[in-house]
Amino acid sequence: MKPFDLRVMASLLRQGRRLHGVSMGLAALAAAWLVLQTVVPTADALVLVLLAASLLAAASQLYCAIRVDFDADLLASLSAGNEKDPAQALDASLQALGLRPAGDARGWNERWHGARGWMLRQAALLTLQGLLLVAAWLAAT
Repeated sequence: MKPFDLRVMASLLRQGRRLHGVSMGLAALAAAWLVLQTVVPTADALVLVLLAASLLAAASQLYCAIRVDFDADLLASLSAGNEKDPAQALDASLQALGLRPAGDARGWNERWHGARGWMLRQAALLTLQGLLLVAAWLAAT
């Protein structure tokens, strides 16, 4: 894997920060709506369940965002380094920190597929979060 390829991969994964920002905005909206319901209860139970489910999707998205951002930072660091074999350096570091089991080496295709999978889960959870908020709004009207 060339340093430029690693920078491109890191750059794509950093777009997960935008997804995270939108998700946190939607979560703030759902939380404010829930707080408003405790002050002036007007919604039925379905709306409250949908809002709570939206917040749960936001929390799950947050976990994915942390994983995606971690992968982006790792790839950016590897692209800036002078290691002959970035994959070996990454495996050694992750194993030394207890984040990967010893002897568990993966190729770049597997790594990229895994990192991209976390970002796709993040986007799917953001979509679910938005759909749940729309459903709550429709149920409230």
